[in-house]
Amino acid sequence: MMTEDTSFGALLRRLRTAADLTVDQLATAAGVSIRAIGDMERGISRSPRVRTVEALADGLAVTGADRAALVAAARAGCVGGEAAPASGLPLPRRVADFTGRARELGQAAGWLAGATGGCPAPVVTVHGPAGVGKTSFAVQAAQSWPVEDQLFVDLRGLDARPLTPAAVLARLIRALGTDVRVVPKDVAEAAALWHDLVGRRRLLIVLDNAISETQVQPVLPPHGPSAVLVTSRRSLGGLGDIHRLRLEPLPADDSVALLHGIVDRSGASPEALRRIAELCVNIPLALRIAGNRLASRPGWTPDDLIARLAAQERRLDNLAAGDLQVEAAFSLSYHQLSEGARRLFRRLALVPGPSTRPELASVLAAMPLVDTEEALDDLVDLGLLQERPDGRLEFHDLLRLYAGAELERTESTADRAAAAERRNTWLLDTTIVAGRFFEPEHSSEPGVTTVVSLTSTADSGAWLRVEVENWLAALRAAATGGDDQRVVDVAEALHWFSDSWFMPPVWEEVYTLSADAAERLGDDRLHAVHQGYLTWVHAYLLDQPAAAMRHARLALKSATRSGDRQQQAWADYYLSWVFHLLGRSDESIEHATAAVTGFRATGDREGLPNALLRWAVSTQGAGRGEETIPVLTEVLRVTTDPATAPLPHIADNAAATARAYLADVEIDAGRWPTALLRMQESLAAVDQTVSHWRIGSLTRLALIHAELGDLDAARADLVALRKVQAQEGRPPKLTGPAKARVDRVQEILADG
Repeated sequence: MMTEDTSFGALLRRLRTAADLTVDQLATAAGVSIRAIGDMERGISRSPRVRTVEALADGLAVTGADRAALVAAARAGCVGGEAAPASGLPLPRRVADFTGRARELGQAAGWLAGATGGCPAPVVTVHGPAGVGKTSFAVQAAQSWPVEDQLFVDLRGLDARPLTPAAVLARLIRALGTDVRVVPKDVAEAAALWHDLVGRRRLLIVLDNAISETQVQPVLPPHGPSAVLVTSRRSLGGLGDIHRLRLEPLPADDSVALLHGIVDRSGASPEALRRIAELCVNIPLALRIAGNRLASRPGWTPDDLIARLAAQERRLDNLAAGDLQVEAAFSLSYHQLSEGARRLFRRLALVPGPSTRPELASVLAAMPLVDTEEALDDLVDLGLLQERPDGRLEFHDLLRLYAGAELERTESTADRAAAAERRNTWLLDTTIVAGRFFEPEHSSEPGVTTVVSLTSTADSGAWLRVEVENWLAALRAAATGGDDQRVVDVAEALHWFSDSWFMPPVWEEVYTLSADAAERLGDDRLHAVHQGYLTWVHAYLLDQPAAAMRHARLALKSATRSGDRQQQAWADYYLSWVFHLLGRSDESIEHATAAVTGFRATGDREGLPNALLRWAVSTQGAGRGEETIPVLTEVLRVTTDPATAPLPHIADNAAATARAYLADVEIDAGRWPTALLRMQESLAAVDQTVSHWRIGSLTRLALIHAELGDLDAARADLVALRKVQAQEGRPPKLTGPAKARVDRVQEILADG
């Protein structure tokens, strides 16, 4: 005697037939899809959701015993005792005060919504550094799926023994409650079974904390209505045809909102919470720990916590509350690294500036560059290091503190000191090589230090600019360590480069360090040279004539004491410049003529045209412009006479400047056509792409064009002026004659 089939699917079919309804008609009446009803009747879907069963019963219009039987059959599931999907692998509890991430959640929801039964099933990976909230995000993103359609597996990627792919598949297969008695041990066979089981089911499979692609790949359904959400500290770059979402630290406002929700006390001002968030570098794990510590200690004020977190040596210790520890989260990633990568990570704490490139990292780790680059990729992939859009690498503050703590804990004092010495030696060697590319008589041969090769002024200048915070720190260390000759050598090598990079704070510090070093060396001549450089910084870059005067007088005093006539002439030159800035023309002329005499006596080809120009501009400042014509003519003569001409680029600049000053004579006299001719000659004499005095030239041209009635050309000159100012990083405010010229041009343009 055959036993009647009591499964849910068979009972549903009998009740539908008894009600004289087709599948289409029942689908319309119940609001359930035709395919879903077909799957249920064929036994493919054996445990429908409660609300689906209720809708079917309503569509069939069954009551009483029939309705109860239908509900009971659904609860019983299939003959093999299939369990509801969520009963075996439920998601962790959702964080009640989850804050922010609206844009990322919307992005993930859009991707997961693509689970329509097509091929392939959508896969979303959520990756990012330790503590950024990847698991909480995944649980939040999963809320758009019914609970009974969710499966969650912690892959234990950072444990000593992560789950194997076979173990992951076994858990998922058993979670579906199928009548499978034995899960195949072979990964390929288990994956085939899993794909067959999941192929027609609408599930969200959350794979948390993946360590590698091999853990994840066998689980991914090749097709069907399911979707997969994976979290990992790594980017899992080996997975193809997926959606990737990187979580960064929270925006500042969201960090403050999260803290406020945890603390919820009137004494915590937004400013205090913002400071706490900054000290936690906006990482959700750190924010929660900090908030919990403050909330659980009624006697603490926000300022108390800020004081504890501000002490760098104790910040990581203070970011611990119960089982939550920022340091422990970092350690899990750190111990995934190879020994070489761990050493590199630790020693990156010795990078003095906020960022680095592989070359300096290679020097610190004492590893070949190619191995260093591979290790850096691993650090970035695990979220232990961030790569900026410009390609440079950096820690956030908490990771830097952790790396420093590991360095101190793991490596001896001698090893740390050796790494720091190797760092400083390489940085300063490379700085000297790069700086010398800008010297007038520098060889065109490439400059090579370990790791990096510099082949031109372009790449040398680029290196000096991007590594400034690192090489400047190494220079400070040399000064602190008493290596005074090294400090002077570096500053000397940077002399010509400094003239091409408008960075006042950098050059003030460089030449202050070198002037002090020269004084400690007891070398009066060197002291005079570097006090002269400081005069230039304060007179030209910082517009501080009083400070410039102080340094110029020190330069003259040291030069006189040294007996070096050439340096005395340079000191007179600088004093003339400063007196001119102070409007003391007679004293400016006096020191300019003394400089001319000194340079002629010593045969200084570079100094002589500069001193003549200084004499001319001082005389113009005294209102005696016509008297400057023979002086400026002398500049043109000495820069073209082979017996007195300096190096070509110096000669060209001096000649161009002389012609510009001759134009000033014509401007003051109102001889505008001649003034234009002089300026055209001046501009033709020098390479405009490198001339830092082009601002003065453009203000002269704008005035000449305006006075000649060519207003369009005057406007174009002002536009070009603004572009040059922006390119050179100069403040937009003009002073002295340049400002007077621009003001006059604007008056003419307003009237015209």
